[in-house]
Amino acid sequence: MTTYTTYTLWIVEGDIAGGSAGVDLFSPNSPITYSDLGPAALLWLTDNGYEDPGRRVVVTAAGVIPDGDIVASYDVAM
Repeated sequence: MTTYTTYTLWIVEGDIAGGSAGVDLFSPNSPITYSDLGPAALLWLTDNGYEDPGRRVVVTAAGVIPDGDIVASYDVAM
């Protein structure tokens, strides 16, 4: 039996507080990387404008909400 860990990807506008939950997807400290994501997650990122100026993708454990102005969220199991 395979065990998965569920993470939530959050697209957040602007800066998040220093003590906020989560880590930037493109940070070396992220528990998952962009290349780990499947086609559905990549399409979701694109559809929700993750590359728009002032936006960042934050990764948290499932159910943990980061500070900031949240645009969208998506759960992924790894």
